[in-house]
Amino acid sequence: MNEPRGNHRTVVIGDEIVVLGGHTEGFKPIETAEYFVDGVWHTVPMLYPHLNGFAAQLQDGSILLGGGSAEAFGIGQSWGAEIYDPASHSFSAAGIMSAKRAMPSAVTLPDGKVVIVGNWHAPDSYEFWSAEGGFAPGGPLSPGWAEPFVLPASQDDIIVFGPWDTVGNSPAGRVDHLGGEAEFVPLLEEWEPICNYYVFPEDIQIAEYTYLVPASIRSGNECTIIKVASGEFSLLEMAEPLPAKGPDGTPIEWLHLQVDRPSRLIWVQGMDPETERICMARISYDATLDGGKATSTYYFAEMPDDIPINLARLLPGGRFVLAGGTGWKKGTFPVEGDFFKTYSTVFMLHTEPMQEAGLPLWALLVGILVVGVGVLLFVGALRRKGREPEASGVPSAAEESKDPRNLVEEISTLIEEKELFRRKNLRITDVASELATNKTYVSVLLNNLSGESFSKMITRYRIDYAKKLLREHPDMLLDEVADESGFSSYTTFFRSFKTATGLSPQEWKRQQ
Repeated sequence: MNEPRGNHRTVVIGDEIVVLGGHTEGFKPIETAEYFVDGVWHTVPMLYPHLNGFAAQLQDGSILLGGGSAEAFGIGQSWGAEIYDPASHSFSAAGIMSAKRAMPSAVTLPDGKVVIVGNWHAPDSYEFWSAEGGFAPGGPLSPGWAEPFVLPASQDDIIVFGPWDTVGNSPAGRVDHLGGEAEFVPLLEEWEPICNYYVFPEDIQIAEYTYLVPASIRSGNECTIIKVASGEFSLLEMAEPLPAKGPDGTPIEWLHLQVDRPSRLIWVQGMDPETERICMARISYDATLDGGKATSTYYFAEMPDDIPINLARLLPGGRFVLAGGTGWKKGTFPVEGDFFKTYSTVFMLHTEPMQEAGLPLWALLVGILVVGVGVLLFVGALRRKGREPEASGVPSAAEESKDPRNLVEEISTLIEEKELFRRKNLRITDVASELATNKTYVSVLLNNLSGESFSKMITRYRIDYAKKLLREHPDMLLDEVADESGFSSYTTFFRSFKTATGLSPQEWKRQQ
C-alpha cells in the first residue's frame, strides 16, 4: 500500500480490494483510503478520520463510515460521517450523527436503514441513518457498549451484545433489545464474545436471523463458536472443538470469524504467537442445518517476517488478503498489540493450490506446514498477475466456412445448455475453445450480428437466472442469488440488476 496503516477496514468490492481509514505510524488517525486495481494501489482522500469508527455496507454497494476517535492515541469521540462510492472512488458527506461516538458498530437493515450502537468512555445510545433522512436518535443505552455485535433477531427486534461496555468492563451475559428490555444469557456469562471490529454482520450470517460468533471461555484459553438464531444463543454443534493448542503444544489465539455462505463454510483466523505461525480453521457447517455436527480442517503456516496483526479478508476460492495492520509483541499470549507500529505490506494466503483465476493476484510460497490434509496453505506477497497474449483476430479457413449467424446461435445454445454464465470467471476464450474457434472472431460476430458484447450477453443471462431464483426461492439471501447466478460479488449483481430492470433486487422481488 502507499501508506502504513492499522485498525482500518479492508473490504472487497467487485474485483477491487479497498482499505478505509485507520491510523498510521505514531498512532495518528489517517484521512485516506486506498484501492487496488491493475496491480497498483491508488490513494483517495477522505473527509474525516475514522480511527475506531463504524462501517456499514449499504445495499447499493457503497460504504457508510462514521465517528471514531477525535485525536491521536484513540482519544475522544467524533461526529462526522461519509459515504464511499466504489464506482467513482470518492467520498461524500453523510451528515452529522446524533451523538459523537468512538468504537461503535452498525448494521444495515432490509429496508436500507442503518442502526448504529456503541461508544467509548461516553454515554451510549442507538440511532438510525437513512439516505432520505440522515441520522435520527433512537434511545439511550445504559451502561452501553463498545464495539458490540448488532444483529437483527426478527423483523421487529435488534439485539446488542459483546465483550465490553463503554468503559471496558464485562457485561456479564447482558443482551440488549433495542426499544425493549435487556436479558441475561447464561451462555454469555461462561463464554465471552470476541471483538467484532473488523467484520460486518453480513460476514457472520449463515441464514435469515442466524449468525455465528467466535467466543473465548472466561476461565481459560479455549475458544468456541456461538450460534445466534432469532435471538436464541447456543453452542454450534461441532465434531471436535477449536483446538486450544497447536501441533507443538503452544497456545493458539483465535481472532476473527468469516462465513462463506455459498460454500457453507466458516473460516476462523488465529495465530500461535510462540511459534509465530498463522492458523486457519475451515469448518463445514452444512450438516448443522439438519441437526448434525460441523466438521473441521486446520491449516498452519510459518509467518513471514514482520507480518502484522489484522483481519485477512476472505476472497473466492479459499484465499485471503491481509492488507496492512499493527505490530505485535512476539511470544505474548494473549497477543499484545503495538499500535504505534503500522505496516503497508500486503500478503495473500492460499488454502488451495494457486490458480490464475478471480482477482488479479497471486503469491510466492514462503513457508508451509500442513496438518490433517494434503491441502497447502500458501503465504506470499501481493504481485500483479501476467496477462495472456491477445489472439490475432484473423479467422481460420474453417471459421470462414461457417455461417456466422449459425455460429452466434451455437454460442447462445452452448451458454444456455451448459449454463456457462454461472461461472464467475467465464471468459470469451472459454467459449471460443468450446467451439474450436478464435476468441476475437467470436467477439466481432457477437457485436456485429447480435448487437451486444460478450460481457453484456453474459450479464443478461445472469440477470434472467437471478430473476428465476428470486421467483422460485423467495427466501434465498440476495448474496446467495448473486453467487448462484455467476456474479463476482453482490455489488456487481445489485448494479447490473438495477441497470437492467430499473429496480433493486429487493424492489423487483416485492413486485412479484
